[in-house]
Amino acid sequence: MTITTRATRATRSAPALALAAILATALALQGVARAQIGADPARFVEALGVDAERVADDGFVTEDGVRVELERRGGALYAVRGVADLDSEGVVGVATVVAAATGLGDGILAPVAEFLRSRAPEIVGAGPVVVGVERFRLSLEVRGAAEPFELTFGLALAEIAEAAFPTSAHALGPVDAAVTVREFSDFQCPFCKRFAEGVMPALEEVLLARGDVRFEYHHFPLQSIHANAFRAAEASECAAAAAPDDTMAFWRFHDALFETQAAWSGLADPDAYFVGLADGVEVDPDEVERCLAGGEMHAVVERAYDAAVALQLRGTPTVFVEGYRIEDFTEIAAYLEAIELVEAFSGE
Repeated sequence: MTITTRATRATRSAPALALAAILATALALQGVARAQIGADPARFVEALGVDAERVADDGFVTEDGVRVELERRGGALYAVRGVADLDSEGVVGVATVVAAATGLGDGILAPVAEFLRSRAPEIVGAGPVVVGVERFRLSLEVRGAAEPFELTFGLALAEIAEAAFPTSAHALGPVDAAVTVREFSDFQCPFCKRFAEGVMPALEEVLLARGDVRFEYHHFPLQSIHANAFRAAEASECAAAAAPDDTMAFWRFHDALFETQAAWSGLADPDAYFVGLADGVEVDPDEVERCLAGGEMHAVVERAYDAAVALQLRGTPTVFVEGYRIEDFTEIAAYLEAIELVEAFSGE
């Protein structure tokens, strides 16, 4: 399981980074359970042990005095927000809400409570602090002139808006698919090779076969660690341009690049090798050579790279189902769970 944490503010605060580390440790020890977010809100209420008769449409107050607001989408729980006094009861109450909403239970309750007890005063008046842990985003804002301080919090799944994603020229599946899977990839990345050869066939068999899923490829060549990745991406675009009526030309070249990754990764000048690959996948090698020599696809790849950076992506492959990042891209179950989530939020 991959654990990633990110604390965001104009400047990253020590308390936010401390909470990120605490939550990451808890996740590593506990594992990711099934979250209440994305499920029937009644299940979350039940997990908290709140009497259903005390629940209004917009939320409820827990036994610990935490005022909880439920945000729904398509009948599913989309986000949990709340306000509490940071006294002894409020600290436990907020930690209990976070533990229930994430599905992590006791594995995360005590660390969150301890953080709120000892470190939250350090961010009084500092504005919202957002901590990204695994697939959740936890927002904390502490106010007040004296103890007990007041905490406003929000918990939701980390999500990227549809409009923020760049368009892709290379996709498999129907244009009007209900669900889009996006991969941001680097041809020289060994984990991307693993995705292409070990995961992609399963995605085609399980997801694309459904008829309502689309898969998009996006370039994200990490030049700082992979010297030939950018040029390989250019070559793939040249291969696609050399066969404008052959929609699978890009994909054949894509497969060939990953199959031969070890052969071209260390070359001082890989262009001749890429031209040879084109010939082997039924793409005009002369056109690919001319395209590479003229730098015709440099701007295309550069725009793709810049778009990935704008999304604050940090590694490859990074895979999304709609706006939700897949933490373990090797597990088909993770994609199916994300699709269930998308369907729940849309009311399907």
